[in-house]
Amino acid sequence: MDIFSVLILLFIILICTIFTGIFYDAIWIPTTKKDYDRIARLVNLRPGVTFYDLGSGDANMLFYFSKKYGVNCVGIEISPFLYFYSKIKSLFYKKVKIEYGNFYRYDISQADVIYVFLLPKAYPKLKNKIDKELKKESKLILSYWPFEDREPINIDKKEGLAPYYLYQK
Repeated sequence: MDIFSVLILLFIILICTIFTGIFYDAIWIPTTKKDYDRIARLVNLRPGVTFYDLGSGDANMLFYFSKKYGVNCVGIEISPFLYFYSKIKSLFYKKVKIEYGNFYRYDISQADVIYVFLLPKAYPKLKNKIDKELKKESKLILSYWPFEDREPINIDKKEGLAPYYLYQK
């Protein structure tokens, strides 16, 4: 296989990785590292908290939270490439568990905090899942777009950075 064929194959893998989530109302745009501590402060992350990332991508935020804050993390990812990457990396982190598949099919009732970066058209189905499964004191962080019909308990907006909306069940 020549170098051009390898580059084409890598490009196809990248495109598939990025766009797999579109079929599930999500796209892969990683949360920036400079936002990790903002998110942690927003929900007061501390040891013993169980943090779920629905659509965890490369799971870098989960690895960071488990190491810096001692948080138990669960990532659910539907892209096979991102899942395998993060699953292999999770072997070196005791507090990070990576699952493969559609997060709507997973039980999220053990989560203390859930982080989601979805397109708003997915919100009705997400709200239904949250209302059925989350504990009363659980928190939800939405990136970029708030729920239109629910009031967040806190909002973190910084110029030039993603806004985060915090909800409590």
